[in-house]
Amino acid sequence: MPDTRFDASDYWKDRLEQRFDLTGVGFKRRSADFNRWVYRIRTETLDQLFEQNEWPYEGKAILDVGCGTGYFIDHWSRRHAEHVFGLDVTEVSVERLTSRFPNAEFVCADITAPDLKLVRTFDYISIFDVLYHVVDDRRFEQAVENLSRLCRPNSKVIITDMFGERTVEVVKHVRNRSLDRYTEIFSKNGFRLLHIKPLFFTLMPPTRLVSKLAYWTGVLGWEALTLLARWNWPGQMIGSVLYKVDSTLRRRFDRGPSHHIAVFEYVGTEQACK
Repeated sequence: MPDTRFDASDYWKDRLEQRFDLTGVGFKRRSADFNRWVYRIRTETLDQLFEQNEWPYEGKAILDVGCGTGYFIDHWSRRHAEHVFGLDVTEVSVERLTSRFPNAEFVCADITAPDLKLVRTFDYISIFDVLYHVVDDRRFEQAVENLSRLCRPNSKVIITDMFGERTVEVVKHVRNRSLDRYTEIFSKNGFRLLHIKPLFFTLMPPTRLVSKLAYWTGVLGWEALTLLARWNWPGQMIGSVLYKVDSTLRRRFDRGPSHHIAVFEYVGTEQACK
């Protein structure tokens, strides 16, 4: 069983107070410059999804859950959404982003809380690298229920996780749930799966590999390949090369060995169960 004593608020508070940059919210054993390439893949994939599906930004309300250092707040703001809203479990994030983004709104709250009090709804909700840090299954289900209450008809909820064939408990603060588990809980709360696309092939460890031999070979090989990316200058160079590799592979393969991006559409419980 996962360690349900994990406190997300304390964990992220400590990380953000130490480093309020992409190292604080991204891969902490690699430099901020390396992490910028990792985040660039995410935003480019977002843009591709919106372009391919002709989803509009104008006049839409967007919520970023786990807004951290504001990377995706900046992304949504630059695309001229009508209203951008950020939710984070830490005060440090809300305080700093409120002054940095005066045209957005922020609230300190926990998406997994049974008493979550947000009275508005949104057209798009991004919740990147958040749900797999919810190690308690009951709180995970509560988070999905809360997301459904924040949706309008046909709202899109955009999530990152491994979405593998089985649920994997990596460390005490990570529980990568299977795609079947995601589909089950989201369907129960009125969502249907629209899209799932690979994000990384080499920029992040290939931890979605099933066999233990392949897993450890991939992880140790990635650690050796990116060891110097702990520092900014080599991190910039290594990240640039791996970014180009991943950009090519993402166009050729539907699934990858690491994180994926999934889009769930809110259609109501009757439609989702059909």
